[in-house]
Amino acid sequence: MKKNEPYNPLDKRNLGVSVADAILERPVGPLPPEEKFIGAGVYAIYYIGSHPPYERITALNRDGRFKCPIYVGKAIPEGARKGGFGVEAYDGTTLSKRITEHAKSVCFAPVGR
Repeated sequence: MKKNEPYNPLDKRNLGVSVADAILERPVGPLPPEEKFIGAGVYAIYYIGSHPPYERITALNRDGRFKCPIYVGKAIPEGARKGGFGVEAYDGTTLSKRITEHAKSVCFAPVGR
């Protein structure tokens, strides 16, 4: 974006920054989730372990700051891609299920358990 250009909130670059900021401001929960929850949408997974190649990422996620996700994904309700309904009208557990799938596929030591 050029310096004198008016701000366009719908510009893809600005939308990307807005989404990233919103994700980073959300509270962080355990992996896997302690219980199922309703919803669909975008999620982030953070690494806080001690594996040496990830030291820089861990440092950014230390002390509850969580500033550098190691993975960002989305969970879309079945039928939404075909225009079946909007995400806001969804009352299923697609996001909870997707995050639980991630927990089963990664090796980690549960925190606080």
